[in-house]
Amino acid sequence: MALRFNTPPGWPPAPEGWLPPAGWQPDPTWPLPPAGWQLYVDDAVAQGPANLPAMRAPADAVVAQSPAELLEAQPMTPVPVSTVPVSPPPQAPAPLEPGVLWAAVGQPLTGIGGGRYKLTETMLYFERGFLSTNAQQVPIGDVIDVDLRQSITQKARGLGSVVVKVQRSNGIELVILEDIPQPREAVAVINDTAHAARLAQQQRTNTRHYSGLPGTPAPAPPPAAPAPTAAPAPVDPIAQLRQLGELRDAGILTEEEFAAKKAEILSRL
Repeated sequence: MALRFNTPPGWPPAPEGWLPPAGWQPDPTWPLPPAGWQLYVDDAVAQGPANLPAMRAPADAVVAQSPAELLEAQPMTPVPVSTVPVSPPPQAPAPLEPGVLWAAVGQPLTGIGGGRYKLTETMLYFERGFLSTNAQQVPIGDVIDVDLRQSITQKARGLGSVVVKVQRSNGIELVILEDIPQPREAVAVINDTAHAARLAQQQRTNTRHYSGLPGTPAPAPPPAAPAPTAAPAPVDPIAQLRQLGELRDAGILTEEEFAAKKAEILSRL
């Protein structure tokens, strides 16, 4: 009998020839094996219609009801600690395009239809769909909050969903970036970029206010200079003497007043 450990979906792959040691328990964050999953398989038995996985005899394979029942039912030989399966190391991210601060592709369990996401200093782009593509973009300055959601299955796979709250004219919109690798790093970079964009927008608004552009009242024009006073028209002394004589004849001026005014007019000739 060549017994081997059959790793369930979502568990880290086991090293070649590894069997769980006595008392070993799976990580509680790993998903449960599907119903009827065989954790131990005898590779020496040829596969055929009579011994397919769902029809194998108990001597050939153990059908899992739960991880604890399986581990109790099958005695295991201790193995060195160094052979215990561990999660594979994360892959290095692909190089970013010029001007792109962050980019990611969703990794759903089905392996198809994952969203594609990209962040620049001004925009957050996201595309979804497998048969048809729904592409949208959000001004990064309109992002007011970013949160992380992570299920047990996503945590076991090193993934998470990033929830982005966007301020729209008619309220707040939620944009969900699903099954993102390294989700905490994604939350941090989106938050920091949105905060920087809001500060830049505030500085531009203050600059327009103090430079006299639209939004600042125009200064009052300087007061107009007073109009120059017209020079008085020259006085005809002969006409003045004639008017004095008429005033004297009418009794308005006395003879002395007439003589004094006449002498003044004649002195200016």
